Amino acid sequence: MMEKPPIMTPRPAHVPDDLVVDYDYINPAGMAELGVYGAVKRLHAGPDIIWTPRHGGHWMVTRAEDVKFVQENYEIFSHEEFMIPRTLMPFKPLPLAVDPPNHARYRAVINPGFFPKNVAKMREEARLLTIELLDSMRPRGGCEFLSAFARVMPVSMFLRIVDLPIARREEFVEWGIAIMSAYDPKERMAAMLRVREYLKGVLDEREGGDGEDLLTRVANWRRSPKFQSDEETLSMASLLFVGGLDTVASSLSYIAHYLAERPALQDRLRREPEIIPAASEEFLRRFGLSNTGRILTRDFEYKGVLFKKDEMIMVPNNLSGIDERRYACPMDVDFDRGTTPADHNTFGNGPHKCVGAPLARAEIQVFLEEFLTRLPEFRLDPGRENVEHCGSVPGFDKLYLRWD
Repeated sequence: MMEKPPIMTPRPAHVPDDLVVDYDYINPAGMAELGVYGAVKRLHAGPDIIWTPRHGGHWMVTRAEDVKFVQENYEIFSHEEFMIPRTLMPFKPLPLAVDPPNHARYRAVINPGFFPKNVAKMREEARLLTIELLDSMRPRGGCEFLSAFARVMPVSMFLRIVDLPIARREEFVEWGIAIMSAYDPKERMAAMLRVREYLKGVLDEREGGDGEDLLTRVANWRRSPKFQSDEETLSMASLLFVGGLDTVASSLSYIAHYLAERPALQDRLRREPEIIPAASEEFLRRFGLSNTGRILTRDFEYKGVLFKKDEMIMVPNNLSGIDERRYACPMDVDFDRGTTPADHNTFGNGPHKCVGAPLARAEIQVFLEEFLTRLPEFRLDPGRENVEHCGSVPGFDKLYLRWD
């Protein structure tokens, strides 16, 4: 069966010819040979800002300074549309798809779940679970990393935060992957409806409860004088569900893949555990994930480029962290670079900065602390093929590791 040719959007009159680049963020050219980051890195050979005819036609910034500028200036680059093409998001997840001042109403419901005292408790729970998983894995001499660890530890921690049954972890992960990997509007709608139907029942059951989990907090928003409709609570719950099932697993898979090819870095982390916090930030810088969009609220000129109201612009965190103008030898992970949370855009900037960033950092640090001390030197399994994807959240579908 022949593959359908891509639908290309005609270049608008205000877009200069020299800024037009045929770039597909879901399947960038060269990904099979170079991997996701090697493929997207090639955009740095061209203009700082490009326009692509793919996915309805959209702008894209490619440099770290411009990613930060767009993230911080929500009055111009609104987050109320953040999927490209915009038809991929039939429902508006809150607070992600709303800008200040209304944004704060919903963040106030979710933020307490990630306060320092709660994250500290979850860190130790993550450590206990990690040790349990690794003690089980070690005698096998190898694993498929996603199914054995990356989609077990962080997802189990998330399910505890929202008090959903851990026994259904694999099923929930399948639901989340169906949403995040569906680039056909009908498929994404069907996947989202399934999740929303399930969560509506959970919210109905928990309304009025005194539980400390996040879904009970969301359900009790219905009793707030600021409450407006059931769509608010269902939208917040859906965002928590999807956000908790994918991104940390992707981060861990990229870290494991990088270390599996570099035994000297594994050895250093084992010998110098005190560098793990800085190493975690360096990994976060190197493997930025989310590729989200923004919609222009008005005509705006930036760096000599004219954007028009209602146009979409992509903000690629996977390009931001590998910008050689910002970082020397950006494709290398350098534990001595001194990377701090302020040195990268991986979790965003401004009001839409990721609320779950403290927990993600804790989980990555626990992984490095325990995985590298409880397993011997590990490597990629030469007999198995790893599978990688790009899109709104890049990552591995399969990653095979071996150890002696």
